[in-house]
Amino acid sequence: MNPLITHQRQVHLDFHTSPHIPGIAAAFDAEAFADTYARAHVNSVTLFAKCHHGYTYYPSRVCEPHPELVPKERDLLGEQIQSLHRRGIRAPIYITVGWDELASQTHPDWRAMTRDGRFADWPGQPGMWRFMNWLHPEYQQHIEDITLEVMARYGDEVDGFFYDICFFPKNACWSPESLAFRAKHGLMEDSLAGFERFQAKAQACFSKRYADLIRAARPQATVFFNAGSDSFLEPGLGARARYEHMTHMEIESLPSGFWGYFHFPRLARSTGHWGKPWLGMTGRFQTMWGDFGGLKPQAALEFECFRSQAMGGANSIGDQLPPCGVPDNGAYELIGAVYEQVAAAEPFYAGSEPLTSIGITTSGTPGLDGNVSALSDEGAIQMCEEAHYDCRLLDAMDTFEGLELIILGDNSTLTPEVVDRLRIFYAGGGKLMVSYKGGCNAQGEWVLDFLPVRLLGECAFEPAYWRTQEDFSPALSMSDRVVYQRGLRFAACGAEVLAERVHPYFNRDAVRYCSHRQTPPRPEASGEPVLMAGERFVVFADPVFREYREYGNIAVRDAWRLAMHRLVGSAPFGDGLPGTIQIYPRRRGQDLLLTLLHYIPVRKAVQIDMIEERGRFAGEILALPPKIAEVHLFGGPILEQIGEGQWKLPDFSRGRLLLEVPGYLRES
Repeated sequence: MNPLITHQRQVHLDFHTSPHIPGIAAAFDAEAFADTYARAHVNSVTLFAKCHHGYTYYPSRVCEPHPELVPKERDLLGEQIQSLHRRGIRAPIYITVGWDELASQTHPDWRAMTRDGRFADWPGQPGMWRFMNWLHPEYQQHIEDITLEVMARYGDEVDGFFYDICFFPKNACWSPESLAFRAKHGLMEDSLAGFERFQAKAQACFSKRYADLIRAARPQATVFFNAGSDSFLEPGLGARARYEHMTHMEIESLPSGFWGYFHFPRLARSTGHWGKPWLGMTGRFQTMWGDFGGLKPQAALEFECFRSQAMGGANSIGDQLPPCGVPDNGAYELIGAVYEQVAAAEPFYAGSEPLTSIGITTSGTPGLDGNVSALSDEGAIQMCEEAHYDCRLLDAMDTFEGLELIILGDNSTLTPEVVDRLRIFYAGGGKLMVSYKGGCNAQGEWVLDFLPVRLLGECAFEPAYWRTQEDFSPALSMSDRVVYQRGLRFAACGAEVLAERVHPYFNRDAVRYCSHRQTPPRPEASGEPVLMAGERFVVFADPVFREYREYGNIAVRDAWRLAMHRLVGSAPFGDGLPGTIQIYPRRRGQDLLLTLLHYIPVRKAVQIDMIEERGRFAGEILALPPKIAEVHLFGGPILEQIGEGQWKLPDFSRGRLLLEVPGYLRES
């Protein structure tokens, strides 16, 4: 059995420690260290063999041990492993790959390079990391020697390996060794698309080498290569490049930092259903990694861990051990308070699986700005979550099995293989929703010829307006509603037009402008359809998902919801609940499991969303299919039924509700 099935409460214990700090591990006490994790309900701790500064924390013959370890020959890693194992706590081992400050100075020829011959460094504040070229044969041998040394030194006590920063900065690496690799594999194209294909091939080769090495010596060990979890509609790119060579996935997403709270759902709803165990990695920090003294509110950490658990994942909370070697007491009071609740809920989720009928094809496309594709995917998932539709994000290698509706994202670039599968899906009764270029190939050509619409080109105006038919939405039809981003022009060749475009008087420029922002709409409609529909399809001419994610445009969101009701009806579980309450359906045998989370991120700082309070459920009514006879809290009382398909949520609950509906799936 993969140990992630039974060890679901991890701490990723960073220890990137400067050589300019004295007394490293001077106050470390092995028994007190292990007691800290046992009390905090932690059952796995990722420990450091070698950090970004380039030093090891054991007496290495391959690398330089940290010069300020106390005592100098101390085997800190070994002491940590042994003390945790005595408590039954796993201890996978961390090795940095892409960043190594010591090696970058002693072996500048091992550094990654840009096309113009400069070193490829991480931009930002002084002292940020220098990228290593992990395709360099000597550097690869260096990483292999460390791995072999660790396995030889600790033997059967090696639980697993976590290799970090297994990626290059955008458009690197062009060192002589990387040029040879590119030429060998026909990957010389200098473009964003070329970079994604080069990096994927490099990651596949790199991860295979070390996974094979570990499996040969320690077949029971877990292996993970950290390089992001992006997905694409081209096979073999992003996380798929490494997936075959990993035992599990770790989805790094610290929402209190620059990623925000919409980042994790995009990754968890893509790689999380590929078939291997996975965990969501957040942090205890107020901001990001290395935020000493920064503790987020307990409600925030609850939401981050409860959300991962509700979606079928384990948890990993990032921390950093202070240089003296004594864990931060406040951090483990916080972690323990959350992990105690996570542990109590594990029997509820044991043996369960997702219950998803809506798929969203990713906008991840080689050559497209990653921020654009991310915003589109996040917007689509955000709309689904707020309306309580459970969904998963599809890449090129996903199946459509079990799906009722496929949403083609704003920039989903369709390959011939995907088009063929969509044609079969639609012919078999499946339903399609298309946004913007989601029905196009890499050349921008419309390829869904089985739908009665035709692409004419790009709209001449930005922004433009929607005029909605009254019988589709009386509320939206009361005024022309702006859409801020440029869309496409379509012809509705037999499709019903639910909304059409209204042009502004002109595009705003330095000569022609009106008021403070966009030019107002003309009185007459243009005749360009922007929302077209049939019995089993809907097509939006504008990028509605990125529009909502970037601008919070509730007009396009409301039109999308009406289109969803037209195609698949309202959400089967939780329709009518506030959009701030998230609901996650799962099945366990014949029983339906529902997790309701009510935590509201608030922008309290310039770049940080914070959650300080648990939301209430008091007064809310849970709508479920009418045939349900009984709903009860996990380990608690039966909910009060106040009408057919109407269940009163308890007044006393805050933050999370775990509900069981016995036998629901047997009846359905």
